[in-house]
Amino acid sequence: MAILANGEIIAPPPAGPMRYGLFSAATVTEDLDERGIAAGFQFPGEDCGVVRSYDANCATHPAKTFDEGLPYMEATPYWVYATRECGTIGLTAAEFESSVRRRLLANEQREVEAQFWGGGAVAADPNLTGAAGVTTVTPAVPGAAAAIAALEDSFYDEYGYVGTIHISMRAYGNLAYSNLLVRNAGTLNTPLGSVWSIGAGYGITGPAGDAPDAGTVWAFMTPPVLIRRSQVVSRPAWEVADRSTNHFMGLAERVYAHAWACDAVHAVQVPYAAPAVEAVTTA
Repeated sequence: MAILANGEIIAPPPAGPMRYGLFSAATVTEDLDERGIAAGFQFPGEDCGVVRSYDANCATHPAKTFDEGLPYMEATPYWVYATRECGTIGLTAAEFESSVRRRLLANEQREVEAQFWGGGAVAADPNLTGAAGVTTVTPAVPGAAAAIAALEDSFYDEYGYVGTIHISMRAYGNLAYSNLLVRNAGTLNTPLGSVWSIGAGYGITGPAGDAPDAGTVWAFMTPPVLIRRSQVVSRPAWEVADRSTNHFMGLAERVYAHAWACDAVHAVQVPYAAPAVEAVTTA
């Protein structure tokens, strides 16, 4: 039994490693500057497009097909923030500022995943459920393995480099059961090498917000994802203190913008329940 009602205040344990998710699957940089914060960014989709075969015979002299133009991928900025209000008694301004920043760093990945899926408070652009021209895949046979194989088969008909599969954490048990998760240095991959982004902030709806069938979730596959973000911005605690109540009013925030490398998005429904395993009895 404790002698005193209030326990001694000590430092919290150190943060553990960041979980697998969008941040481990994407390229994440902290170079979003003032212009990117104001207007987002864009880049040419140089890996997009069609490659054809040519029959160079002397009889018909077939003409080669030329594709005009180059697509551009665009990203619009959005803000992610954390707050904390606390009395000024019992902690220093530096401790308070650190706690607000730590709250942001621990939980921002989930919010970015929600924005990326299309389920956040802000309509981030691009987002998965709002993407135009999504190719929907229907597997020939049931099961998670068949669904993911069909998704990869469809996606790699259009895009030549390693893609990223985005799916809710709700399905990861069946993915593991189906031997679809291969742990590599810093990433999870399919046996074929596609990168998994298994998001806590991801939804389960599909293109245009379509609900999945019972027992399934929608998964999307995109080219590699680029996430650019600003440095964390926070104000000194005493500058944002409410002196009338002697409270610190902490805010830590940063700006994000994301895009994938090429306008090629495919989607499939994946069952999340692993097949039942019968109990084994011994004589």
